[in-house]
Amino acid sequence: MHTLYGIWIDHRHAFIIKASPMGEMSMKNFMSDVEPHNHGGESEEHLAVVNQQRHMERRKNDMKAFSRELIAEIMDADELVIFGPGTAKHDLHHEVEDHKVLNEKLKGVETTDELTEAEMKDFVKNYFKLPRA
Repeated sequence: MHTLYGIWIDHRHAFIIKASPMGEMSMKNFMSDVEPHNHGGESEEHLAVVNQQRHMERRKNDMKAFSRELIAEIMDADELVIFGPGTAKHDLHHEVEDHKVLNEKLKGVETTDELTEAEMKDFVKNYFKLPRA
């Protein structure tokens, strides 16, 4: 059976939408451990820069781990689209690129707003031109 996946992602969580060519769908939510952006700072400029660099490195590593968790869930994909509002979709895309077989199945990386679960399912249906239930 042909398996289609859409992944809506931001840095806080992701939804994996699995669909069949007949339009049957399921959805699974994944929470991330990615730290929110650090907008505060130390009073000494050097400490602020060092802390910011550490924070960004932790964020990058957390996002890489989160992306790998999602990729493990979609290894049976025949076609894939990644979508979402911010830069997390690009981080996931970079991890997908490291998986040659999965990267060949990636059909697009699209920018969307924050979406409800129903809107995410509609996006996947429209993207893959699936029949309406």
